Amino acid sequence: MRTSVLFALTAFALALPPHAAGSASDKAAVPSKDSELLLKAKSDYEAERYDAAAKALAMAAEAGDARAQYGLGLLYEHGRGVPQDLNRAVKWYMKAAAHGNGAAQNNLGYLYAEGRGVARSDEEAFEWFSKAASSPSDWDAAVAWCNLGNMYLNGLGVKKNLKKAFAFYAKAAAKDNPYAQNNLAFLYEHGLGTRRDLAKAAHWYREAAEQGFPFAQGNLAMMYENGRGVARDEKVARKWYGLAARHGSALAMYRLGRDSELGRGAPRDLIEAYKWYLLAEERGDGPSHEALLRLDQVLTPDQKGQAKVAADAWSSADHD
Repeated sequence: MRTSVLFALTAFALALPPHAAGSASDKAAVPSKDSELLLKAKSDYEAERYDAAAKALAMAAEAGDARAQYGLGLLYEHGRGVPQDLNRAVKWYMKAAAHGNGAAQNNLGYLYAEGRGVARSDEEAFEWFSKAASSPSDWDAAVAWCNLGNMYLNGLGVKKNLKKAFAFYAKAAAKDNPYAQNNLAFLYEHGLGTRRDLAKAAHWYREAAEQGFPFAQGNLAMMYENGRGVARDEKVARKWYGLAARHGSALAMYRLGRDSELGRGAPRDLIEAYKWYLLAEERGDGPSHEALLRLDQVLTPDQKGQAKVAADAWSSADHD
């Protein structure tokens, strides 16, 4: 949970066509066919009629609408309403990006950075993120700034420069991008590209955590657990670990198990600890296996059965 410096992604959602206000003819304006198709695609998508959404987007995309081209690329990338096809996703992102669509430019950068549908190239990724950075959309620009921060931080496609990484994260964080807020906090915490400031690190982890970003929730929990940048508070740490666990963090589940075993932030409860270790191990957390072996020596079969029932119930519950 200490090295959670991540690429920011464009949200998987279909946007409404922008409404232009300010002219006397606005009220009398007749929506274009492409705009009607986009509205239909959005309605179908939100109703989980993905096939219908894909058909509407395809019609508008073929007619040259960049928003539809981006949306169709997104559907192909994730396989919703169409078979997953990264090559077609790249094709439609390229068409939208050629029209200056910042979301498509960001997603192309991500695909090049990860080598999905294209040959992996940090240089190409950097170029696409740089283009998206000038997008008129605040969100798309902030996503690009965050990703440029990652490239400068790690020296990917560009010479490593911690001060530039810090500057890009700070710009994106000011636009409420949770990835950037988490990464900016990481730099403050470790004194990378700026002077070390644990109070500012805790502040930015909190900003991202309150937006529901699980990595930041886990990082903020660790700040409270160890009294770094904030007053030490095991109960508050447990709260943030719990929220990160609800978002699927295996490490947070392990920490909850450990805290339950040791009685941190809540009364000592070995059955509860065993439950969290089971959940963490199921999600690939290595240390949880050793913890389970340790508790196997002190818990009865009935107690372990209770923990297993509790873990299964937690996994099947809706944590949204």
